[in-house]
Amino acid sequence: MFVPPSSPVAVPVPHAPCLEALGEGAAKEQVRCLVAEFESVTDPRGASGVRYRLSSLLALVVCAMTPSGHDSITAAAEWCRRATPEELAAFGLPYHPLLGRYRVPSEKTLRSVLGRLDPGEIGAAGYDYLRPLLSAQPRRPEPVMPDGGTEREQRRAHRAAARAEPVRLRRRAIAVDGKCLRGAKRPDGSRVFVLSAVRHGDGVTLASREIGAKTNEIPEFAPLLDQIDDTDLAGAVVTADALHAQRDHATYLRERGAHYLLTIKNNQRGQARQLHALPWKDIPVIHRDDGRGHGRHEQRIVQVVTVAGLLFPHAAQVLRIQRRRRLYGAKKWSSETVYAITDLPAEEANAAEIASWARGHWTVENTVHWCRDVTFNEDKSQVRTHNAPAVLAALRDLIRSALKLAGYVNTAAGRRAHTERPRVLALYGIT
Repeated sequence: MFVPPSSPVAVPVPHAPCLEALGEGAAKEQVRCLVAEFESVTDPRGASGVRYRLSSLLALVVCAMTPSGHDSITAAAEWCRRATPEELAAFGLPYHPLLGRYRVPSEKTLRSVLGRLDPGEIGAAGYDYLRPLLSAQPRRPEPVMPDGGTEREQRRAHRAAARAEPVRLRRRAIAVDGKCLRGAKRPDGSRVFVLSAVRHGDGVTLASREIGAKTNEIPEFAPLLDQIDDTDLAGAVVTADALHAQRDHATYLRERGAHYLLTIKNNQRGQARQLHALPWKDIPVIHRDDGRGHGRHEQRIVQVVTVAGLLFPHAAQVLRIQRRRRLYGAKKWSSETVYAITDLPAEEANAAEIASWARGHWTVENTVHWCRDVTFNEDKSQVRTHNAPAVLAALRDLIRSALKLAGYVNTAAGRRAHTERPRVLALYGIT
């Protein structure tokens, strides 16, 4: 029979990628315990009948869904049942003296608790946990995989960065976009949508918010960004698609000290007419990008012009991007023209920076949404209990961001590298 010790158990763990990347001196300070970070989440349960701490349950779900193949609540419950007594003690689970073992939450308990939580609060707690790691990001070595080699996507990223022309960005950029959780439905039959704010580049999620059944993304824009501190939002450039090209959004960002880069389409007819009427034939091409990859050849021609008197508030520059794509071996090109506006004047944002922000907005699609759909099988998940779909989406963002900050460019490779339980616990500082 296992006897619980009087002092906390220190679980011996092998070397973890995030500890190596941070260095021996900074590892203990930067990698905090995930269980302790979830203590700030409000527990919606009553005082009576509560057997497990909320922070322990959330940390268990995050650790259980980190390894590859554990994409559902059922798989998470099975992962918990296979845990050793020392590992259960590290999560702070209650010990039953008569049974002589630690209690393990059932699948029903996990579903009930996850369905009653606030997704926005879960996302905020996850970002607070990742915040100390963000300062250590710029100079990370290549991660060493268990077989001693480097990750394939990591090598590709280094080669692409060496070929690309360096663009010095003077401001941070945040992408705002929504996603439909296709496998989840509410009791009334409506689909579940989640609006997220994601950092350009690394794809770390700053905030997320579930969209109500009788509303859309537009009125949720300001409440989403209200979850982000002024230190992270002030001075940053917020990029969004044409749905969020709203005057109220521009005024809100101005009041928060942030800037915008918004796409303009025909849903804003008055503004679209003004942009199309500009003398683009007389405006020189300031930035040109010619790239190959993913089986196609792509050209991007960027024109930027300073404007005044547009219908959109605080608009200072207009961007026109002409995209031409052609598959390898094909003769015909497909073309697309996109317009965008920003409130940053020319002396604060040049053409290369604006073009980089416009392209970086696809981080939310390529890095976040695609990863959750393909790597975590989010669209195949049929979890429908109250807020559980949006809560699981926030937890998947936390797992993806933690692996990204640990040095894994490919999230799937990072999940496969953490099939061993001690390695998972070390990733989240649980001992």
